[in-house]
Amino acid sequence: MLAGCSLMQPRPVADQPLPAPAGTPAELHQIHLGQLKNIRTFYLHGRIGIQTEGKGTSGATRWRHRPEVDDISMLSPVGGTLAKIISGADGVTLTTNDGKMFQASDAQSLTQQHLGWSLPLQGLPDWALGRPTAKLTEYMEWDAWGRIVKLQQDGWEIEYPEYMQAGGYNLPRKVNLRSSKLTLKLIIERWDELGTATASDTKTRHANQAE
Repeated sequence: MLAGCSLMQPRPVADQPLPAPAGTPAELHQIHLGQLKNIRTFYLHGRIGIQTEGKGTSGATRWRHRPEVDDISMLSPVGGTLAKIISGADGVTLTTNDGKMFQASDAQSLTQQHLGWSLPLQGLPDWALGRPTAKLTEYMEWDAWGRIVKLQQDGWEIEYPEYMQAGGYNLPRKVNLRSSKLTLKLIIERWDELGTATASDTKTRHANQAE
């Protein structure tokens, strides 16, 4: 268990048709995180809703994650591209729906300046998969299957109301993130391109996150 965690007893899962697997919730939690820890690539199709300072926006999203680059498309309800975000070693590029291109060193400041809300891209790949980042975990709660249902980390409160089976993994179907200024809701319709990392890749990823 990560140092600094404040733990509670596991809470029951509503509307879960299958019985919990054998093992205590704490044991199943460690097994679950062990299964997730080496995932290094994914491509998700979903919907996103954002509320900040009394304003809101929603639409579809397509997100391809690789260790070296994140490629996120934000789409309108009718399918038009509202914004495209590409994050790599050289920084982050944001292209708006009118073809204008902006660059910055991080996604949070770039999206805040040009979209009016701050995307927590540094931690989001881990949180989307239902796992904490390598940073200090302030609070974590899991269910009888060992899956995280509540997480507090890096100024964010993350909830996982629903999970799904994808590629042999138990992955989130719904993710709710809240900070002092932003509420972000992600509904994943499909997980694709789930790839695993070598031990050295995983060590490097966590080292980079801890910097």
